[in-house]
Amino acid sequence: MNTDTELPNHEKPSSEVVTVSVNNNDVRLPEKKVTGLEIKQAAIAQGVNIELGFTLFRVTGSQQHQVRDRDDITVHEGEQFRCVRPDDNS
Repeated sequence: MNTDTELPNHEKPSSEVVTVSVNNNDVRLPEKKVTGLEIKQAAIAQGVNIELGFTLFRVTGSQQHQVRDRDDITVHEGEQFRCVRPDDNS
C-alpha cells in the first residue's frame, strides 16, 4: 500500500488575517485569537505610534474596556482599540 499519497486537507487554515483599528490606524492581525500584547506588538510593527507599556482598551460604542497584555481575546474585522500612555486620563 502506498502511503505517500495524502488525502486533501479539509481543515480550516490556521491563520485568518483580521484588520482592526488601533488609535485610528488599520492594524492587520494574523489570527482572530490574540492577546493584548500581541495587538500592541502588531500595531508597533505596522507603524502605530505607541509603546508596549501603553494601556490598551477595546472600544465598544461609547464604552472602553481595558485589555491587559496577557488577556486572550477574539477580535473581529473592523474592531476599534485605543492605546494610551498609562498616565493619560483623557
